[in-house]
Amino acid sequence: MNGSSLRSNPRFLRTVNGFTFLAVMFAIVLIGLSISGVAQQWKTIMKREKEAELLFRGDQIRRAIAAYRQTPGISNYPQKLEDLVRVPNTSATKRFLRKVYKDPITNEDWALVKFGDRIKGVYSKSEEEPLRKANFPDEYKFFEGKTKYSEWVFEFTPQQVQSPQPLAVPPVQRSR
Repeated sequence: MNGSSLRSNPRFLRTVNGFTFLAVMFAIVLIGLSISGVAQQWKTIMKREKEAELLFRGDQIRRAIAAYRQTPGISNYPQKLEDLVRVPNTSATKRFLRKVYKDPITNEDWALVKFGDRIKGVYSKSEEEPLRKANFPDEYKFFEGKTKYSEWVFEFTPQQVQSPQPLAVPPVQRSR
């Protein structure tokens, strides 16, 4: 039997076609599994990016509220976040924040921490579990162990203002 007679044999063709079909199906399953693994990894990467952006934006807003409240002539918290972009009732354009950021996790407005009718902080409305649970910067150590993004509260309280530490001056040594 030569090669051409094997290919013309219908029984041989059915066996080869069945094997090819199985090989193609196996390859499709492998590709599908690898794509789902990549998709899961991509989702984790994107969630980490959103967490980092949440920390950045929340911190920017907290710092802007602190700067707003400590400005001479303004002794209160802002009434709305837009006041941090342009201070009301002033002729000078003073900005504490470049723009009013959205919550990067929900892509909506922040939930507000209120002091009367004034805003003293923000937090996410998301009930999702964060990936990051430890190793926060010192000013956010209290975020450690939190189980939801909504527990990450970026709030300014006047106790957070650190007064400058007196310089340690070495004692004056007198020569005899």
